[in-house]
Amino acid sequence: MRIKILIILAVLVSGSAFSHAYAQEKVITMESLLNEMVNRDQLAQWPSAQYVCKQASSYSRASVTPNGEDGKYIEKNGRDWGKGWFENHDFGNFIRTDEIQGRKEDVLLDVDGPGAIVRWWHTLGGRANMGGIYRVYVDGNEVPVIEMYIKNLVGGNGLVGFPYSFNAPAKTENDNWRGQNLILPITFQNGCKITFDGFQKYREGWPGFYYQINYRLYEAGTKVKSYTKDWAYNNKKLLKSIGDELLKSSNFSEDQDHERYSNLLVKAGESFNTTIKGEKAIEYLSMKLKAEDMDQALRSTVLKIEFDNNETVWCPVGQFYGLGYKLNAAKTRYIETDTKGNLQASWIMPFKKKAKVSIVNFGDQEVKIADLKIQTKEWQWNDQSMYFHATWKERRNVDTKFRVDENYVSVKGKGVYVGDNLTIFNTHPDWWGEGDEKIFVDGEDFPSHFGTGTEDYYSYAWCRPQVYSYPFLSQPTGGGNKTIGMSSNNRYRGLDAIPFIESIDFFMEIWHPFRAHLNYSPATFFYAVPESSCNIKADEEGVKLKVAQTKDDVLRSK
Repeated sequence: MRIKILIILAVLVSGSAFSHAYAQEKVITMESLLNEMVNRDQLAQWPSAQYVCKQASSYSRASVTPNGEDGKYIEKNGRDWGKGWFENHDFGNFIRTDEIQGRKEDVLLDVDGPGAIVRWWHTLGGRANMGGIYRVYVDGNEVPVIEMYIKNLVGGNGLVGFPYSFNAPAKTENDNWRGQNLILPITFQNGCKITFDGFQKYREGWPGFYYQINYRLYEAGTKVKSYTKDWAYNNKKLLKSIGDELLKSSNFSEDQDHERYSNLLVKAGESFNTTIKGEKAIEYLSMKLKAEDMDQALRSTVLKIEFDNNETVWCPVGQFYGLGYKLNAAKTRYIETDTKGNLQASWIMPFKKKAKVSIVNFGDQEVKIADLKIQTKEWQWNDQSMYFHATWKERRNVDTKFRVDENYVSVKGKGVYVGDNLTIFNTHPDWWGEGDEKIFVDGEDFPSHFGTGTEDYYSYAWCRPQVYSYPFLSQPTGGGNKTIGMSSNNRYRGLDAIPFIESIDFFMEIWHPFRAHLNYSPATFFYAVPESSCNIKADEEGVKLKVAQTKDDVLRSK
């Protein structure tokens, strides 16, 4: 029986008529979604065509009851595989197996309604050349619109190449141990089923087959033009144009409205502040810091922004720019950094009357802002506009023996979740990323996003230490992945952004197959209406603490 998903979308006082009109008059197409992928402005507005974003994955089906103790502990090869809600057999799990034309096809996804696949990730557990075929069926048709060997479709060049299809990291000493990704949208009007024909002979073996598929389901009545078998072949020019745009830098322009400052000295305990007036949006915010101890400066220097007297951004500079507290080069759609200390952000941040930007030095050393640029543009604020938010927290000396679902953030109200950074310091000579994301939207009893591992959420796999940068993903440093040290992972959301009407509660498991101690620091990014509220508060004492450089720094911390 196909999975039936009823999309219940509340009738909102503001914007409901606009959304309904869009659903009736506009058509969602491959072209419109690709253009949405490169439209930064669109994230800052409530979606005109309302949708929910969900995820299908190979998460352990023993995970049934939140925080429950269902199931038995599993031990294998000296490793603790968890129990119940924290059980870690997150591979080789499918919805069911169908027999189609004499073939056994394992079903990864089966949904009804208008929608689109927006992110597809898998890792084959050391079998990069595993045989088998993916098939994508749309609108109930028996003939698939995509039928391709898995290594060619996701991460390969069989359908589309870079930057829509890629491996993370691009190269390792053993290319079997990577995450494979596809971010080309695949549209459907009446439903979509994805199957895999080829896992049967590996079913009892190890390593296994892990997958995550993020998809949108639109409001009933939305018109969607379904993907066709020859679409990618017939639209190479469009794919090239959008791909080039995804890879472009957002450069500062002297011709745009802007404020620029040079050689500002911010003493310990002091701040630099500037206020921008008007109905506008910040579209580019860059800075270059200098300090004797740059690692500490990246943590103890905080970016604070108030929009219309509402403080929504409070985040250490290092994690706002996706670095943790180590200067490294990385380039994504929203953040670009280099080893010289140039930090650039191109989030769209609208406001009605004024924005106050502050750089606060909570450290005990002087910090020099060698260059600060704030570029703005005109913005017509309306009922669909939302404020940009950035939050930060850190838990120090976390003992992974005690499995927990760490709360990245909880938001009450209406908004769209658009990304996060996770910075950790690992004290164990093995990976730290066993935990699964669990994202509850609008009061769900069971999360609509249940993952297969923290490194999988960030779209790589097996906690590879190699650095990588893609339009929506980056790992500027992975030094703590396979040994003692620091790692910083970033995931920014384009088409897989998560709208929420009433609330969102984002959790990530923390646990380790052996035992480790971690400093664990997530930063989150989302848009929300003025009436929203968030549970993460400014932690002035936390950013003053010395950043960890050694195992002992973590073990001595509280």
